[in-house]
Amino acid sequence: MSSLPDFDRFGDQIVYYKSSEDMKEIKNSSIDVIVTSPPYNRSKTYSDDEGNVYDDQKSESEFQAFLAQVWSECYRVLSPQGMFFVNVGDSANNQGFSSSIAKTIPKSGFIRLQTIIWLKSFLGRGHYTPSGRSRRLNNIFEYIFVFVKNRKTYRMNPQAIGIPYADKSNIGRYAKSDLRDAGNVWFIPYSRTTGSTIKKGHEAPFPIELPYRCIKLTDAGSVLDPFAGTGSTLTAARILNIKGIGYEKFPRREVIRQRITEHQFFPQPVNLIPHLEQTIQKFGEISRSVSFDMLLEANFFSFTKKEYNELRIVQDVLDNLRQDSTLFTDYMNYYNLYIEKTEQLDKRIELTKFFDNSPK
Repeated sequence: MSSLPDFDRFGDQIVYYKSSEDMKEIKNSSIDVIVTSPPYNRSKTYSDDEGNVYDDQKSESEFQAFLAQVWSECYRVLSPQGMFFVNVGDSANNQGFSSSIAKTIPKSGFIRLQTIIWLKSFLGRGHYTPSGRSRRLNNIFEYIFVFVKNRKTYRMNPQAIGIPYADKSNIGRYAKSDLRDAGNVWFIPYSRTTGSTIKKGHEAPFPIELPYRCIKLTDAGSVLDPFAGTGSTLTAARILNIKGIGYEKFPRREVIRQRITEHQFFPQPVNLIPHLEQTIQKFGEISRSVSFDMLLEANFFSFTKKEYNELRIVQDVLDNLRQDSTLFTDYMNYYNLYIEKTEQLDKRIELTKFFDNSPK
């Protein structure tokens, strides 16, 4: 029998160390938003500080019965104005798993509202686990299924996580402020976590920005995560100064404490693709008024391998956008001559040293 307390409180955040199949600690219809990601039932590792390991390979009937009980409790505690976000992804060997989870939730009374795509990596930015090899494409997205208790009374504020208008002439035409609905594809780069599962405390914690966006979208005053894991949802709740409740039967308590109380999170500023393209085009216009010789005379370049690789990227981007990259072409040509002459000089120096040190 464990001598450890069965819950911890961190300011307005409380974590109960028990199964969410019974959430008797929470009153009916008292939670504004639920954000969670359930176990995937595919032999992942969930263990607590005392070595107890969660059976993540239940029979299908047992697993479905377990989830049904949790979803029923979620339905009981969610407010009629509330929203329910469930993050699930498919694995290489279990395609369609996410859809099967989504189908179980309405059986508890929930109404499926829509689906959000969480894009973890896009054109080289963000981390994902390579799994495709030559047999399939790498999976770089997961689902966030959105449910409500009452289609007429739920509350949502899309502008709370809105993005600026690409065309500023739309301000006043469609909205009073420079904010528009960002849509249901969320690009949230998955930062690579280091260390073992033991250090992380959980096999697959989702990034803080995911629950952060869900909570902001609802203007919630309270949030629940029935599968708290390392406490990402409650960390977002703490940052947003709202009350959070989590359930985790197999906790790494110090990992949870540190994440909830100490983790610093700052939402990534949005740079719209049209604005990036416009910035690059303006940069191209400015660069045409500056010659390579001018910058060379000003000792602007270091002619290092790092600088060369960085400027190759700049040149590629300008070329792809059909912008003038003459300045960088001149740099590349000079760099190749510079390296060739440097290598020849190094060889002459080595030869001189060799003959100077040769026996007379």
